[in-house]
Amino acid sequence: MILKISFLLATLVSANGQTQISDNFPASDIIELPIGRFPEPECRYSVHHGSSMRGALVRTKVNIGDEIYHSWNCNYNGDHKNYLFCVMVNNCTISDNGDEETGTRKVQIIDENGCSVFPNILPDVTYHGDLSAGIKVHAFALDVDTTAVHFTCNIKMLFKDHDLCQRPVCRKQHRFSRFLQ
Repeated sequence: MILKISFLLATLVSANGQTQISDNFPASDIIELPIGRFPEPECRYSVHHGSSMRGALVRTKVNIGDEIYHSWNCNYNGDHKNYLFCVMVNNCTISDNGDEETGTRKVQIIDENGCSVFPNILPDVTYHGDLSAGIKVHAFALDVDTTAVHFTCNIKMLFKDHDLCQRPVCRKQHRFSRFLQ
């Protein structure tokens, strides 16, 4: 992750288009910081049997209805402490085929804010600290003829604000309630 930080202090643009520095700040006081490189975390995705990341790793097929737990964990190697970032899982999709070029059916299940698109069926992502997230689901298929479901998500690194992670709050939605009335 590369971040360039520049400070511009009280610049004025005159009518003839020339930029001038305000009298309050001599040009020698204006600095441009070099490009800094922040350490990138190492992130891992895993699927576990049961309702938490403590369950055994899924290494073979699961049956429809089995409880499984999707887990995302990031950490920094070495002595680096995490004071700046937290993770947000977002833009998750499921598809019935891993090959995107074959016109596979792709359905978004977690939106850009990290909230479930189908909250009555799939819960929102839960977070366990700044760099760990998970979601407990029951295995399902998109179609009777489908033998596998491919689950894809993005992980977004968010800057903490005053040492707090500012993830969007998912509001409770009842998308299907209108059909039940």
